[in-house]
Amino acid sequence: MKRLVEEFIDSITMYRLVLYGLYLIIATAIGLSVFGQLSYTPLTLIMTLLVLVLSSYVVNRLFSWTFSVPYNPESWQITALILFFLVFPQNDLKGYLELALVAGIAMASKYVLAVRGRHIFNPAAIAVVISGLLGILGATWWVATLFLLPVVMIVGFLVTWKLRHFWMVGLYMFVSVALAGAIAKLGGHDLGDAIKTVIISGPMVFAGTIMLTEPLTSPNTKRSQTVYALIVGILGGLHLGWLSKPDVAISIGNMFSFMLGARRSVKLSFIKAHQIAPTTYEVLLKPHHQYKFKPGQYIELTLPHDETDDRGIRRVFSIASRPGAEYIRLGLVVPESPSTFKRKLLSLGEGTQIHATQIGGSFVLPRNADRPLVLIAGGIGITPFRAMLDQMIENRDNRQVTLFYAIRRQDMAVYTDIIEQARRALGLRAVFVITEPTGDWQGERGRLSVDMMKRYVDNLTDSKIYISGPNAMVEDFRSELQMQGVMPFDIVTDYFSGY
Repeated sequence: MKRLVEEFIDSITMYRLVLYGLYLIIATAIGLSVFGQLSYTPLTLIMTLLVLVLSSYVVNRLFSWTFSVPYNPESWQITALILFFLVFPQNDLKGYLELALVAGIAMASKYVLAVRGRHIFNPAAIAVVISGLLGILGATWWVATLFLLPVVMIVGFLVTWKLRHFWMVGLYMFVSVALAGAIAKLGGHDLGDAIKTVIISGPMVFAGTIMLTEPLTSPNTKRSQTVYALIVGILGGLHLGWLSKPDVAISIGNMFSFMLGARRSVKLSFIKAHQIAPTTYEVLLKPHHQYKFKPGQYIELTLPHDETDDRGIRRVFSIASRPGAEYIRLGLVVPESPSTFKRKLLSLGEGTQIHATQIGGSFVLPRNADRPLVLIAGGIGITPFRAMLDQMIENRDNRQVTLFYAIRRQDMAVYTDIIEQARRALGLRAVFVITEPTGDWQGERGRLSVDMMKRYVDNLTDSKIYISGPNAMVEDFRSELQMQGVMPFDIVTDYFSGY
């Protein structure tokens, strides 16, 4: 079952997953209203949805044209659908005009409440905060109902799994429930009833899985995600009046995230794309400004194009170059039938401007240089390790490193030049493992395993282990290593979710 879920969420991008998940919740809500299980008629829900969607589309296109920025067909839809669950459904002209105004505020916030091309707040959250302060339509969070909870939980779980944000979401929910229980206990109320209320009758699940995780307004490193979850969870759970409204708490958390992260959008110029292996290409991008990042982190590109497939117009890639290099290098596998995104990317002309929505990730080298490192790469999973090795060569960082590189055939190996440089300069031990070797290959054959690794690493439990590659491979190695006694916090993983 777990493998089936992995295959499903890996076959779709995060934005499409959220979009389709919201469609499912909406369909469920309308179905429930037909059978009288909600307080709103099907017509009221449908008209509210139509007004929000149409208003969001028009205002977003207007601002996109005014500010000359790429139009994102997924982003405005997600915001409109989230708003549908936050504001009270309307059934008259005055109410429709208020809905249109809230949608307009949400779309405008992406362009007006922004610094150097990067918006600060979750658009749906800040829209209901502002509209509430103006006395128009504040947030009612009517999505928080027992009948919708099962489908919200399923969608939220899939989104959290896709993003690997279990720690951040779990911490937020734990804090919310713990504070509800503590306040109930201090006030002499029933503990069980308080906890059931916050889970069943509160918006915690929807807010935590659908809104807290929004990539552009949440932190992108584990440490900052911890603080972010604590801020939003504590504010939301302390019963501080207006400050404890979920939309207000999320907006305050967004401000923290913005102050902590990059405060400008990333603009790049396409230089070239060239083939470096039978199914692998490297793309070179030149940043317009120097951006801070760490070896092993990722970049998310936005590339609007016609006839977009289900993979959408955004894609995440591990950065293969070290910070400070002239170009940002991206390695990507291009199958026989590539996505429309990859086809468009590879066909760009030199000098074409590309926007990146974020650079981040926690797949970075440890500060402690005393412990041995074990790097496990599967296929294109070598990409973040190229950046790490390049940086180590630059810094003359000679910590003990063993690299295991598992590929199908010898000719599919990439970035062997950096691996060889690291061998000579740093004493890197590199082990290539070929699944289907050809010719007179003298190295390791078959499937890379923990037993094979033990022949090259004296004590895996003393090492910090990094794994990068397809999700199934990453999960298999994580499980095997833990069975061999490696502690979970000594295993750092990088996924190609939706790659």
